[in-house]
Amino acid sequence: MANRSSRLAIEGGSPVRVTPLNTAKGMGYLDDEEIYAATEVLRSRSLFRYYGPDLLRKAEAFERRLESLLGCKHAVGVSSGTAALQCGLVGLHVQEGDEVIVPAVTFIATVGAVVNARAVPVFAEVDESLNLDPASFAANITEKTRAVIPVHLANVACDMDPIMAIAKRHDVRVLEDAAQAIGVTYRGRSVGTFGDAGAFSLQLDKNITSGEGGAMVTDDWDVYDRAVRYQDQGGQFTTSKGEVRDHTSGEPFIGVNLRMSEIAGAIAEVQVQRLPSMIEAMRRAAQTIRRRLSDLPVEWRKLPDESGEGGSVTMFFERAEVAMRFADALRAEGIPAGRVYGGRPVYANPAVLGQRTAWERGAPFRSREFPTDRSYYLGLCPRSEDLLQRSLSVQIGPRMDGQDVDDIVQAVRKVAEHLL
Repeated sequence: MANRSSRLAIEGGSPVRVTPLNTAKGMGYLDDEEIYAATEVLRSRSLFRYYGPDLLRKAEAFERRLESLLGCKHAVGVSSGTAALQCGLVGLHVQEGDEVIVPAVTFIATVGAVVNARAVPVFAEVDESLNLDPASFAANITEKTRAVIPVHLANVACDMDPIMAIAKRHDVRVLEDAAQAIGVTYRGRSVGTFGDAGAFSLQLDKNITSGEGGAMVTDDWDVYDRAVRYQDQGGQFTTSKGEVRDHTSGEPFIGVNLRMSEIAGAIAEVQVQRLPSMIEAMRRAAQTIRRRLSDLPVEWRKLPDESGEGGSVTMFFERAEVAMRFADALRAEGIPAGRVYGGRPVYANPAVLGQRTAWERGAPFRSREFPTDRSYYLGLCPRSEDLLQRSLSVQIGPRMDGQDVDDIVQAVRKVAEHLL
């Protein structure tokens, strides 16, 4: 155990750790199996998921494995987690001018997907779980509310039971943003399968990765039908080769290209098989760290599912200044740490504050006129802003060993004894 005579590294003392912690998730598992799967697709010369001289149907194989793992009826692999959110909103029939409730704490892609669906993001508070506060969700429902996007942030599940009850009572569609939580469960059931649709990311930093990639899942055939068509240019057309692609039964509409490639599908199919053990390893590490530091005078992130968090451990201090100093000191000790999203809500992004898109005119944002009475400003969700400013998160990877956990605990105690 550290003591007060142990000088902080930020003040010139020796750091607890000099080698980088292995916080990589799916990226840390990339090995010969993924290399073989990608090379097999290259050798087939069939890199496009719908046709080729020797099509292996790897993207489809990934979709089937994901359906089996999550226990859902339909999955469609796409080009990114953002694409998965876009497909989900199209699947839910979100229309221009509809309001979609989004938590104040999330990645910009959640907001971008709503805006690109020509809908209006409405920001709700988070609670001490840093996930959507059910009470704030309910308070923000209006006659224009079409959907809500609960975000399972950093491998911690939202409190889905009250969220689903509120959504059902008000006839609000639910699209779960599980980009940062693929494989996580809430009360024994996979996140992403509670709502009308769920969206996952396979970006390099995520639990499993294909570099870029994503997936949308649902049990609703209509949601799937619209989503799978939307990601493939509307799904009904004649190709330059004279082939007709008509893989669904719905009425035609114009879509976009958000398709998953065969190489991404091949890598993702391998990675998804590793997911349960990876999630369990991160949870064990997180639980151990929280248990060994439970006596510290800090407030720990609330866990709606007591099976625990993974991918990070997060605490709150009494004041923002302490959180910033603590993070600086921990990094100097060799432990990657920082305030969640830099201590700022998603609507602090200048593009959101200024209601700007790449287009000068058009819903939902306009250069001179906003089509609703909604406006965004710092202070919009004061509870969320306060929690973010007082937060500190330490990253965890599934391949950390006992020494890694010991170093995190020692470093946090060392800094705490100087700053708390």
